[in-house]
Amino acid sequence: MATIHPSNVIEWRPGDYVIHDADAKRADMLMFVIGRSASGVYRTRYAFPAEQPKCWRRKVWRNTLESLHDPRRFGINTPISAIKPAVQASAEARPRASTPARGPSATS
Repeated sequence: MATIHPSNVIEWRPGDYVIHDADAKRADMLMFVIGRSASGVYRTRYAFPAEQPKCWRRKVWRNTLESLHDPRRFGINTPISAIKPAVQASAEARPRASTPARGPSATS
C-alpha cells in the first residue's frame, strides 16, 4: 500500500492516539486505537466525533499499521488517554469489600 508519508512501523496498543496518513494533520482528526485483529488490521475511531461529518461519528475504521502515524510526528500533542485495555482495567479494579458484620461489634 502506498502512503503519503513514510510508512509507520510503531505497533499501537488499544487507547493509543494516532493520525491516519490521508487525514489532515490537525488535532481534530486524531483517532484512537480500539483493537487489532490477528491479521494485524487495526480498528480505530475518531477521538473527537463531534468534529467529524455525521456519517463518521460512530464509524469504526479498519487501518493498516503503515497508515497510522504518531501525531507528535506532525506537532500534534495528544491528550492523556482515559481508555484502557479491558485486561489492564480489570487488573486495576478494586477488590470488593466484604459484607459488613451484623450485630454489635467488638468496639461498640
